[in-house]
Amino acid sequence: MFLLQHPALLLLLTATLFETLANLDLATLQLLNGSRATDLDFLLLTLTITAYGLGALVPICLYLAGHFRRMVSLKLKAYQYVFAMGLNILFIGLLKYTVDRPRPFVTHDTIEQLAEASSPSFPSGHTAYAFTAAVVLVLMFRNPALRSLIVTWALLVAYSRLALGVHYPSDVLGSMLLGSTADFLSTYTFRKHREQFYTLFRWGRNLRIVR
Repeated sequence: MFLLQHPALLLLLTATLFETLANLDLATLQLLNGSRATDLDFLLLTLTITAYGLGALVPICLYLAGHFRRMVSLKLKAYQYVFAMGLNILFIGLLKYTVDRPRPFVTHDTIEQLAEASSPSFPSGHTAYAFTAAVVLVLMFRNPALRSLIVTWALLVAYSRLALGVHYPSDVLGSMLLGSTADFLSTYTFRKHREQFYTLFRWGRNLRIVR
């Protein structure tokens, strides 16, 4: 109440908070980018590329598995995955050029750029793709080993974007949230209309449905 009655003080505190967070953002990036094991740079570059590769490969594998095993449920999971990725792409497209945040290596000469990056910094597309893939698979499948593996992979992709100097930590954290939001919206939609989707994708009477 006191702060609301003193807008100048509220503005000062808000500006101080944002400056502190920005300094912490940069300091964390400098630490991760500067202290990385340089012998593993090639591995980091390879790892960061997998975000898009797996993003395209997983739904194809799910659909083909559903087709050859005659399981509508797996085909439905493929469409759920694609829908989540579509939402993710929409979120990224809306935010990239609206926020228009410069890359860290552009504004800070202390950051070493190790990967190609030309678009604005926020959000991190690679991280958003990785977390969209990871979280939607965690929501789809209950296998603990699969869940651990896919989440570890997504976290390593996120780390690679920082170590390679192409994103701020806040870019990565925002992308984790975006990817997860896309997944929960997709999962909610497909679970709420489960019966309608099963009817729509039941291509033959001999298809075996596993719920």
